[in-house]
Amino acid sequence: MKRILVAVAVLAVMVPISVAFAEPVQEFSFQLKDVKRDGRFTVVFTSRTYDTTGGVPPVLKQNFLRIPAGAKFNKAFLKRKYYCNGSQLLDSLRLNPEGNVKFYKRMENLKSLAKRLKKYRSERKNVRNIETCIASKVAQGTVQVDARPFINEPIPARIYLFFGKRTLPGAKASFQIIGVPDEDAPVVRNTPVVRDTRVALAANWFDEPTEGKYGYKLVLPVGPIQGVNISVSEVNVTTKGLTLKKKKTTCVKKKRGKCVKKKVKKSNVFWFTRPTCPPSGKLSFLAFYGYDAPQPNITKTVELPCPKFE
Repeated sequence: MKRILVAVAVLAVMVPISVAFAEPVQEFSFQLKDVKRDGRFTVVFTSRTYDTTGGVPPVLKQNFLRIPAGAKFNKAFLKRKYYCNGSQLLDSLRLNPEGNVKFYKRMENLKSLAKRLKKYRSERKNVRNIETCIASKVAQGTVQVDARPFINEPIPARIYLFFGKRTLPGAKASFQIIGVPDEDAPVVRNTPVVRDTRVALAANWFDEPTEGKYGYKLVLPVGPIQGVNISVSEVNVTTKGLTLKKKKTTCVKKKRGKCVKKKVKKSNVFWFTRPTCPPSGKLSFLAFYGYDAPQPNITKTVELPCPKFE
């Protein structure tokens, strides 16, 4: 049971356990906000999963998202120095407890852990990874877990997403995802097997353009954990992404062969390129949910007005 919340604490649109005559419903949305002239933007992702019969939805066998064509990783970020190792980070936290500090609080203050471990030469590799994870944190959010029939009450959890190297062949990169139960909730505090659960997963990004409308595909982890299926009924994730600040210095005045006046130009390099706005003026996002027969697969799309970067 130790990892039954694994798929549970993931980002996104995961789903569920099988029930006879199940009628699963999948809802998802994207919101683009804080759009900047230099191409930066924040993505708010939400999803909801439920069954019209009131039972736990059927088990997902495949789950992925597609994002608009043209939105690709900036090559400047596809480097080792930006790759967080989520499993290693989770091990560092587990092996170095911090009194009565709640685990999610520690996740939100990784600098404290790095500072403590810097005292030990044997921890240098872990400190480097922690510092990389701090710099490559791209998102965080919350999920609601449906663990029926083991626990009838919804279990709130928090998830943290970091940029990482690919974990599947052919992928461009990954989201390293760490999920932890929300220890502020009574159902978590009063259920040790839930309270002590921490999970590390990966969602992989593939460059698989299709139909001229979509580019990258984000493949999300699915399937039972140690033979136990868990449903994520709600997901709310805010992704601010990564920004590299650049500074270019040029000489605007020289005297006797030396530069006596310089001009400094600062700019921001965002981790994603701008999506291509189609003639319709709307960007399309797609979510696919695959099930075993006879349950039909579900494909959902949503459209948003193209963001104005000017």
